[in-house]
Amino acid sequence: MGTGLKKYIAIRYNIAARFKPSQWDGKGRANLDPVWLVERLALFDTYCAPSLESQSLRDFTVLVAFDADTHENYVRTVCRCVAGVDVRPILVEAGEDHNDRFNAFVQADTDAEYVSLTRLDSDDSLAPTFMERADHYARTEIAKGAVDTQPLYIAFPHGHNFHVATNWYTDHDYVTSAFGTLVEKRSPSMSGIYSAHHAKMATIHNTVVAASKGAQWCIVIHDNNAANVLKGKPVAEPSFTVGRPGAETKVPVRRESARRQGAQASMAPRTADNFIRFLLGRPMLLRK
Repeated sequence: MGTGLKKYIAIRYNIAARFKPSQWDGKGRANLDPVWLVERLALFDTYCAPSLESQSLRDFTVLVAFDADTHENYVRTVCRCVAGVDVRPILVEAGEDHNDRFNAFVQADTDAEYVSLTRLDSDDSLAPTFMERADHYARTEIAKGAVDTQPLYIAFPHGHNFHVATNWYTDHDYVTSAFGTLVEKRSPSMSGIYSAHHAKMATIHNTVVAASKGAQWCIVIHDNNAANVLKGKPVAEPSFTVGRPGAETKVPVRRESARRQGAQASMAPRTADNFIRFLLGRPMLLRK
C-alpha cells in the first residue's frame, strides 16, 4: 500500500466501563450477566456482523474487546459471527484501559506507518460504503501530510435509526456521532479512538467531515439498552437496510409488553436455546 495504512474497527463488547444494561437483577457483574450476553449475541449476529460482511472494501481487521473473564466459548462464538473478515478478540483484564489494549494490539499487529481505528457499538450497523469512504478520506489527508504531526478525526454525521419493534427507519443527522474514525501515525503513544468520548473527538483533533447523500451508519433501537431512544425524521426508503436477509430483525427482551411479545417471538426459541448452551459451555447457534 502506497501510504502504508492499516485499518481497524474497534468494538467494546462487554468490558466493564460504564456498563448499564436496562434490565438486570443487580446480582454479580452486569457485563457478565448470561442473559444479557445471549441477547447481545443475537443483536450482534443479526445487525452488526452482517454490516461488516457487506463492506465494499474489506481490507480491515475487527478488534472486539471482551472482559477477560468472559467464557472462552462465548468469545469464539462472537468472533465467528463475521464471515470473510479478520476478527480478533481483545481480552481486557480488571483495571486495564480498553483504549490502551486496542492501541497495544495495533502496535504489535502491523508495521504500517499509519493506522485508522473506527468506533462501532456491537448492536449497531455500518453502511456498505462506510469503510470505503473512511479509506478515501484517510488516504487523501495522509497524502496532504495532514496526519504527520497530529491525529486526524473523520466525522460521519449522517445516519439512520432503526426501531426493532416497528421496523421503522429515521434519518438522523448527528454531528458528533459515535461512528468516527481516528487516523494517526502508529506509535506507542498514539491516542486511539476511545481516548475521549465520541462527542468530544472533533474538538480535540483536527477533523474532516465525511459528507454523504446517504446514511453511513445505523443505530439499532431495541429494549435491552438503556441509551436507546428513537431520533430523527421517519423515512420510507432508507439508504440501506440492516439485519441479515430474511431475519425479520426481531430481538427478544426480558420484560416486554404483550403487544411486542408476539411480534418478537420469531427469534425467542433460538435465543432461549443459546442461553442453555451458554450455561452448559456448548457452542451457540448463529443465524446464517
